[in-house]
Amino acid sequence: MIGRIWQKLKRFFGYKSVASNPSYYSMGDLSDESSLVSADSSLGVVDFGQVSICGNFREHNEDSYFISELDSDIPLYIVADGMGGQLGGEIASQMAIEVVPRELFKRNVGNFRTTQVIKAIRESISEANQEIVAASTIQPQLSNMGTTVVLLLVRRGRAHVTNIGDSRCYRVRGNRAELLTRDHSMAQALAEVGTIRQEDVPTHRYNHVLYLYLGSREVDRGATQVKVMSLIEGDRFVVCSDGLSGVIGEAEMASILKSEPNAQSAAQKLVDQAVSNRSRDNITCVVVNIGRLPGGPRPDSVEKLVAEDSPSPSPDPA
Repeated sequence: MIGRIWQKLKRFFGYKSVASNPSYYSMGDLSDESSLVSADSSLGVVDFGQVSICGNFREHNEDSYFISELDSDIPLYIVADGMGGQLGGEIASQMAIEVVPRELFKRNVGNFRTTQVIKAIRESISEANQEIVAASTIQPQLSNMGTTVVLLLVRRGRAHVTNIGDSRCYRVRGNRAELLTRDHSMAQALAEVGTIRQEDVPTHRYNHVLYLYLGSREVDRGATQVKVMSLIEGDRFVVCSDGLSGVIGEAEMASILKSEPNAQSAAQKLVDQAVSNRSRDNITCVVVNIGRLPGGPRPDSVEKLVAEDSPSPSPDPA
């Protein structure tokens, strides 16, 4: 049934194949110290790994993920965690990992300024949200569906990170793992206004109650924030659903990645540890390693991010 409904929805929305040879698998803004972010454009993705499992406590895997090919002009990594039961959750997460890349590639973000890439990411997530909302309206079986989404896009020595919901992205640099995204849960919102302590969020009864997700109209009201940060050689990123982040802390994550340099092996170890820590959810993990690109620009080739209010809308060739 899921497959039939999904095919009907794809025909309804006029889905077309993405012409960038990516791989699909079902299952504010400027950061750093200033508005000008220097970047070494000789750095990029040199390895990645991914694991997605149903886990020991669920009958179906409602997670989906998208992975660009290693030699892609636009290295893109997305994890989506579906909600709304087996049928709705699976379809919502599948729609997220198809629509967001489709819209990004259609906008040819590899040729534009970073500020325009931010705009394209926002528009792509908004488009995915609108299509999920529309699908839940026209199909009664999908009336309660929704999905989280977390995205990492690597381009010209910079990482672009955004999320909706409580799927997360971490950067592991040296011996430290740093959370780059913000959970859109009721518990986190209560902590941010001082009603509860931040340390009480993980065990709060509203920790998994989301007020923002794909499938909620609030996403189209400017809710999508995109972080941009410069890369250094040896950076590693973990993009994951809350089946992993909910049971593995930052110190444990950094320790596991330090012990395993290979991205695929690191992803497997993280998932194995989440199972050992008795995760009760689907578990999806993508690990991305950053290094010097072979045959890329000279190491001293440094670009600067143009401020977002730059008047120039035209492409800037790489």
